[in-house]
Amino acid sequence: MHLFLQRHIVLMQMSIGGMMTRKSYTLHLAKGDIAEFAHVLSETAANKLGTPFLHITEREDFAEGARLYVFDSPEFPPKWLRELRGEFQIPANIQMSSACAILAFRQSERMFAATFAHGWMYLAEENFEGDFGLRAAINALDDGKLKRLERANLGDAMRAVSLSPFQRDLRSFGLDDALDLVRKVSGKTRDDASADSLTGARSLKVTGEYNLDDLPEIAAEALQLFMATRYQQTAFQILDVVTPIADSRLITTLDDLAAESIRLGREEFELGLPASHDDDGVAYCFSGPRLRGRFPDLLMRHYASALGTRIADVNAQTLRDHKIIAEFEDNARPDQKWSIRKALVGSMVHEGGRYAANEGEWYRVDEIFKTATEDAYSDLVVGWDNPPVPLRKEYDEDGNGRYQTEASYNAERAAALGYVLLDMRSVNIPGVQRSDFEPCDLLDITDKRFIHVKKSSRRSSVLSHFFKQGSNAAQNFKRYPAAWDQLLALTEAISGVDVSNELQIALADGERPWTVEFWIADTPRANGVFNIPFFSKISLRDETSRLTAMGYDVRIRFIGLEAVAI
Repeated sequence: MHLFLQRHIVLMQMSIGGMMTRKSYTLHLAKGDIAEFAHVLSETAANKLGTPFLHITEREDFAEGARLYVFDSPEFPPKWLRELRGEFQIPANIQMSSACAILAFRQSERMFAATFAHGWMYLAEENFEGDFGLRAAINALDDGKLKRLERANLGDAMRAVSLSPFQRDLRSFGLDDALDLVRKVSGKTRDDASADSLTGARSLKVTGEYNLDDLPEIAAEALQLFMATRYQQTAFQILDVVTPIADSRLITTLDDLAAESIRLGREEFELGLPASHDDDGVAYCFSGPRLRGRFPDLLMRHYASALGTRIADVNAQTLRDHKIIAEFEDNARPDQKWSIRKALVGSMVHEGGRYAANEGEWYRVDEIFKTATEDAYSDLVVGWDNPPVPLRKEYDEDGNGRYQTEASYNAERAAALGYVLLDMRSVNIPGVQRSDFEPCDLLDITDKRFIHVKKSSRRSSVLSHFFKQGSNAAQNFKRYPAAWDQLLALTEAISGVDVSNELQIALADGERPWTVEFWIADTPRANGVFNIPFFSKISLRDETSRLTAMGYDVRIRFIGLEAVAI
């Protein structure tokens, strides 16, 4: 028997027969249809079968049958050694090797894999549950004794890790928003759990006074926790509102269904700009076999037009291969490209669940929550008595055109409607450092409106920031009355004493509330209706709740874009 393998088996036997010590094990749960040990291995791992660098042993008496894969490697000099030898004399022949292991075993009619060192890199990801660790952890952890929370916020397009040297309540980590998506959680378990502490993400890391032969029992308990719903009676219940999809099989299925939706023209998806791309392109076109045409807006119907009869051939791979190209009037700026898949914005129903696509990721959305969010959004949308002038196209001497800037549009509307132009102007809160904020873009004193203007409604992160910015500004006036004095002074400096006096009168009018109004310039969807991404609606709902609690009214209106053929 290979010496390395012998040494590993001896160490395993010593662990089984030795004293209990505090240890950590990392478990992965295979999908329910995985019954063969070979299916836990990735293609890279499988390619090592039959080589001197993969050692396999089996034990029928471990759990309900187990197979151990130990990955070895030839010795090699460490990468950092060459740099050090450039400055220092190091005569010794220093070598290292890299080893890891996967212990696959059956327990409770399911397949598990315990990984050691970097063994997880050799697992076939598509054959494992994507949220096993997270689901098991939230059913076992005490939501008042958390140590670490890693989350991503869809509205802010950010990812954050919150650490605490003390045990903290879930909400003290700032997790009170449906857009806060928990990626990993760590903490102390409840009293009835066998582990001392858990960390859950794709895998489950358990820590306690264990030996290796405890793994089958640990796995059985972890499986029960994975399937449990106890978390729904705790603060963790918020995780069911919007859940990121980590299951690679399900992601493949959803990609296929999205392609089918586009082929059949169901109008469930639209195209949007990812957060990392600018929205001031002159024109958009599509790269792919024989795709033709340049378009002034980024719309799904333009992609369908470019495809022509070839739309019948669209599949999930097509959505990855076909690219959107944004062209700019400044020739010094390179074109920007991203895939159709990353631009998909919309949702569909699959096996009774609502799934939403946003910037290349899939999420499951609670249907009741979605309906409530859509209803709240619809209540905020109001029409116009007199539709406003749309944003127009401006052309340079070479005939290149682009929609006018927000600054240009705001200046024109302020002059035409008699509003105070506050775009890019700030007030501050006296006595508070770095408290400058922009009150709004346009101030309508007569109707007591803070008006905020944004071009394009296709980017969730940008719109969510837009809503938060407008909300924070309005809240500052409620929290810090001295900010009104700053606004009065700024209004006088921009529009004169008479207009400032009108604002003073409006402030004294306690009968009518102030309104925070969001204007969004865009092109209607294919059905002729203006809309915004679902996740932006969640941000709008949350900010509206905060504003109405302070006595504000909130509205959203849409401005058209001048239709221009390219």
